[in-house]
Amino acid sequence: MNNLGEKIKFCRKEKGLTLKKLSDMTGLSVGFISNIERNQNSPSVSNLQQICAALSINLMEILQVNSDSSPVVKKEDRKEVFSSNSDHTKIELLTKGSHKLNSIAITIDGNSDYSDLSWGHDYDEIGVVIKGALEIEVNNEIFNLNEGDSVYLEKFTPHKYRNPFKDPSVVYWFSVKK
Repeated sequence: MNNLGEKIKFCRKEKGLTLKKLSDMTGLSVGFISNIERNQNSPSVSNLQQICAALSINLMEILQVNSDSSPVVKKEDRKEVFSSNSDHTKIELLTKGSHKLNSIAITIDGNSDYSDLSWGHDYDEIGVVIKGALEIEVNNEIFNLNEGDSVYLEKFTPHKYRNPFKDPSVVYWFSVKK
């Protein structure tokens, strides 16, 4: 199972959910979810978070590719698992194979108005700004993070982030699988 749509469909069916039930749980239309499952629509990060929350799965796990378990991933060999021109974002895996630690790199273009609210996840996570800067809102408080700064988010903490700065932002996010 290599693509996102197949994984979502597999997880939905494994939980015994119909498209209609998943639609009701997420607020997304049946047609939109069906098109995602058939890889005809590209969901936003927010859409993916809604679907993952409804399916009780970790966003990073659904993006994970379980092929090679090499302990080394060269920057140029990272697997891009999600990108959205409208959100100005790209998500790449920092590890290969199945591990106890989830890790992704999120790149957000400079001067991006993209700002998506996450109602929080059912896992703690830490984000580290590797390049550029990031504006993150946590519990209605805004923080500007620069290269080298980090943020720790406890599970179910509402947050949203964006990159209103000139240069692209690269943030590494880590969480532990349950």
